[in-house]
Amino acid sequence: MRIGVTGASGMVGINLCKEILSNGDELNILIREDVSYLDGLSCNKFYGDLSDIDTLEKFCDKCDVIIHSAAMISIGFDAYDQVYEVNFVGTKNLLDASIKKKVKKFIFISTVNAYDKKPIDQNFDENRELVRKGNAYDMTKALAQELVTSTEEIETVSINPTSVLGKNDFKPSRLGKIIKGVHSGKLPFLVDGGLDVIDVEDLSKAIYSSISNGKDGESYLISGKFRSFKEIYEVITKYQDKKSRIFFLPRLMVELSLPLLSLFPIGLLKRAAEINGKFFPGLENMTKEAIENIINFPKHIDNSKAKKDLGLKISPLEKTIKDTIYE
Repeated sequence: MRIGVTGASGMVGINLCKEILSNGDELNILIREDVSYLDGLSCNKFYGDLSDIDTLEKFCDKCDVIIHSAAMISIGFDAYDQVYEVNFVGTKNLLDASIKKKVKKFIFISTVNAYDKKPIDQNFDENRELVRKGNAYDMTKALAQELVTSTEEIETVSINPTSVLGKNDFKPSRLGKIIKGVHSGKLPFLVDGGLDVIDVEDLSKAIYSSISNGKDGESYLISGKFRSFKEIYEVITKYQDKKSRIFFLPRLMVELSLPLLSLFPIGLLKRAAEINGKFFPGLENMTKEAIENIINFPKHIDNSKAKKDLGLKISPLEKTIKDTIYE
């Protein structure tokens, strides 16, 4: 079987590529430029982006499955049109190329954020409505997911992971950078909130399973377990030579200060975040949208469908944190 993967240079992408190769399949990857950590992959490389129709068709040619992991991950500073062009139009371009080249299955890597998180105290499963308003990333991923799962010309599946952590986080990811910042002792405070965390290897195995076991037109929430930042911090300290001290910003204080951020121009906030990140690695990712997500994240995300259909298994948090720091 030949499988094409977009976004191979990202944490999800590279771990997924390794999972595919470990199962003996052939691999095509679509990347914008070479990065050294992809050199060890036995694959066919195609260079371009999601607007390059000719390259997309060559990338899809002779593939049995396309797994679309590439996306523009916006946390509030990017213009909607720019994010829409990558996350929706780019997905449509790739989907059209897959249909034209007679690919058998198209697997879209969406996000838990494509679903409306409110109300947070009710069951959160795949029957939730997709978001209809919100930030650029959530909206464009929801629109792309709706497009993919409603397409009848090709078999489709949507994978909706929660917050992904783990090994091979070379860039690193936003959450990975926060974990590493705390571990190094360079990030002295966190918000008193939390996120549902899924190990990237668990996610990769579930995505691979969806090739054979994912049902046409269905979406699958790939969640792990809700982890407070206090819980995450306690695990990080196990891997510190010199224990760091962390101050947790009280939830109420953070909630009351969020409306004030809306009064400042986006450009100014972006510049302030960049400056903060130089002194406190990871802090540049604490935008208004990111903080709102952390303090309002649902604590019970139902992954029973993924466990039943895809065989999803959940790794211990200790393993995931250790991989994030060292591998």
